[in-house]
Amino acid sequence: MSSNTIIMEPGLFYHVCNRAVGNDVLFKHFFDYNDWMTDIEKIILPVANLHAYCMLDNHYHLLVRIHENASGIEFSQSINRLQSIHAKRFNYKYRRKGGLFISPFNRIPIKDDEQLAWIFWYIHRNPLHHSKTGNWKDYPYSSFSYYEQNRAFFIDTSYMYNFFGGQDQLIKHHESQADAYLLINRALMLE
Repeated sequence: MSSNTIIMEPGLFYHVCNRAVGNDVLFKHFFDYNDWMTDIEKIILPVANLHAYCMLDNHYHLLVRIHENASGIEFSQSINRLQSIHAKRFNYKYRRKGGLFISPFNRIPIKDDEQLAWIFWYIHRNPLHHSKTGNWKDYPYSSFSYYEQNRAFFIDTSYMYNFFGGQDQLIKHHESQADAYLLINRALMLE
């Protein structure tokens, strides 16, 4: 079964992601990112906890855990609504027509702790992976700063702090992963 047809279940973690069609972008200006986050707060948080996010110009990643009292169908409808509202606003603002997102969105169930730790890091390192910045910690459209500065806001930081054994351990995990990632990629570039 492909990852975009999986029936989502309450209480489980999912890596949710999608991208713009073709060579289009989803976010042109910081206003677009801010509107997206405001919409996540209004549309997604009633049905799921948000544990991590990263938005690049042409795609996004979310790590969510669906609330026990919500259904997977409700969550899917919420993601579709989030994308629809963003596309309509984006099309109006930039005088664009047609679909903006690839459909359906990807939903990858997190099966174990190892996958949860990896996806959590993968989402935060995404700007580095796509060469958007040399310093993934300072990328403004990622949830890492909430963890680094111990600001919960609408991100549920408590679960991942507990998962890693505290804020210091979470940061050390990411820093060691970043060092390994950069070492491997530098070696590949030199070959």
